[in-house]
Amino acid sequence: MKKCFIIIASLMIGLISRAEFRIWENRSGEIWEGEFVTLNAGKVVIRDHAGNKTEYSSDDLSENDLAYLEKQVPPQLSLNVSKTSSASSSGNSETVRCRASIKKTDTRNYSGELTAVLVMLAEEQRTGSFSKAGSSKEFKFTLPEKYGVPVEFESDGVRMAKSSAKSGKVYAGYILVVWDRFGNPIAVESNRDSFVERATKIARPRPRLK
Repeated sequence: MKKCFIIIASLMIGLISRAEFRIWENRSGEIWEGEFVTLNAGKVVIRDHAGNKTEYSSDDLSENDLAYLEKQVPPQLSLNVSKTSSASSSGNSETVRCRASIKKTDTRNYSGELTAVLVMLAEEQRTGSFSKAGSSKEFKFTLPEKYGVPVEFESDGVRMAKSSAKSGKVYAGYILVVWDRFGNPIAVESNRDSFVERATKIARPRPRLK
């Protein structure tokens, strides 16, 4: 049974705990101090030191404020991975590919760059051990403004033994992790719980060159 984990709980708890009083600025140059409370439908709620809450449009805030909000409120995503395979002429092996589809499920605009890492995993039939099958596929993208439009990409083809073969590595499943531009994992999907537990270690993006 496919397991889908969207917005890692521990990450969200960490984001909530980061709330702090900071200086905000609108596009007219006005500044004020406040604490971020929530963001919904493009409206940002900020609380002052007296506890009063004021609602602001995210379109009116500075680029620095928008970058801050990206870290506090990652987009809500729906992830899907499908597998295709083609058998070899001998019938003992197959070339496997995985196709990832990522959709934003909230209506809030999110302009930050995201990185998706798709990893296929293989199982050694004789030992039952798991390992990466081929190279990880890394895909950088931004979410479409139009609601419900998916972003899709495909892994490279990897040759593996068919399950009917007596030995060799067979397809075991996949891990798909989406990372924000600050290096936080914001969505994970896999076909096995045991893969999810190690997902952010296995499916990490390559370090950025400075």
